Amino acid sequence: MIGLFNGAASGALEMPQAQSPSIPAADKQAPSPLGDLFLSNEVGMSLQLPKNAVVVTRQYQPNAFFLVRDGMAKPRWSLRLESLQSDDPTAEILIKRLMLAQEQGKDSPDLEILKDTPFSTEESTGHLIWVKETLPDDSQVIFGWLVVPQGRIAGKLHYIIATAVTVPAMFPDTQTVLEKAFKTILVRGPQVAIERAITEAQATRTFLEGLTEERLRAMDGHTSVRRAYRPGKNGQPDEEIAYTIFSIETQPMGVIHNNRPESDYSPAEKEEGILVKVHSRVVADKSRDIYLDMLGLYWMAFDLSHESWTARVTRRQGAATRVEKEFGFRPRTTLGQPRPRVVVIKQDDEINLREPYEWEAPDPWMPRPMTWMLGYLLPRTGEVAMSYACIDHREKVPTLGTRRDEWSPDSTNPDQWQLQTWLDDSGLPTSGLYDDEGLVNQRNADGMLIETTSPEQLKMIWDAAGLKTR
Repeated sequence: MIGLFNGAASGALEMPQAQSPSIPAADKQAPSPLGDLFLSNEVGMSLQLPKNAVVVTRQYQPNAFFLVRDGMAKPRWSLRLESLQSDDPTAEILIKRLMLAQEQGKDSPDLEILKDTPFSTEESTGHLIWVKETLPDDSQVIFGWLVVPQGRIAGKLHYIIATAVTVPAMFPDTQTVLEKAFKTILVRGPQVAIERAITEAQATRTFLEGLTEERLRAMDGHTSVRRAYRPGKNGQPDEEIAYTIFSIETQPMGVIHNNRPESDYSPAEKEEGILVKVHSRVVADKSRDIYLDMLGLYWMAFDLSHESWTARVTRRQGAATRVEKEFGFRPRTTLGQPRPRVVVIKQDDEINLREPYEWEAPDPWMPRPMTWMLGYLLPRTGEVAMSYACIDHREKVPTLGTRRDEWSPDSTNPDQWQLQTWLDDSGLPTSGLYDDEGLVNQRNADGMLIETTSPEQLKMIWDAAGLKTR
């Protein structure tokens, strides 16, 4: 939960054009009324999904697949995306076999083929079939299969398989929007993924090397309030999820140990750097009056060579509390310790639990404060695509993960910029919209929205929802 608002900070500092590596052509998609770009190296593809689509299931092993649904209150369609190794020599032969497999074991299947045709994507030709099936209770369902050749992987033929399900009443709209999405499919084989990763890793290094102490100090004093919620559907009120108070300060490292007097700082803790402070309240269970109060203090040196942080999560139910803590650091490399490393310690005093984790920091590495501040530092002069390693806090046990960012002008407003972020280079992105004042709003892959607001507006909304801001 600590990473709920991660990446939502923003700002408006310029950087030279030379710091702006362009997005690789293989990942660019033409302007379209479709929604976000779906990426998956596991499946080996990208495509622009329909607007408001959400990923509801993902599996990595043994056979990777993603299940995507329409984001309407009553979903009109679902779509399964996967890669299949097959000895079938063509997409058409494979798709007919899939259709037959769908009917195996059924008594007298009642099928009507609605469409059976070759289908062209952006870079290749596959085969598409839509079939209507009448079930024993006389209800009807429509299946669609798109098969696109993926080439040989480890000497074996592979195909991208997109399997759609809808009902007759929704079929005309579903067919239109999904076929439009299918046309944007790009195959992302291992070679393409490697080449893109190398290019974007170098772009990350170039960006980080271009940062100066002066530019980082210029961010001192920023504060903003952000509201996280799920929009209400069918006239229902919004569901309030959380709020956060976000600030950037110039501070000595020792400030991460909250409430410790500066006179007690060690010489190392007196070093000045950039501090990102994130204070959030999450609604864990409104009916039982349970909240999670989180305070994250993330510090890094001006030269990015080392960093330290503390994070504290307090579970509150009335007067009862339970506290979990996290300490982390990436020390400066030395002759005796030339390899960069990252250490995270999770601590729960109530059950006397202390769990240390340690890794060698991959290159390029993005310091934790920087993951919050990218919107301040990315250029307003060109597109940027970066890939890097960072701490992944989506699960209870921290791990190292990869993050991919695309920064580009907004297609509808020349004064705004969009930051799209994929974790593990897969699934749908988190999309943040920025102007010269900072974050305007952010849409997470799960449909949650984050928007910058005022303290007064936030309190009014939470009071109306019967929630406690303190």
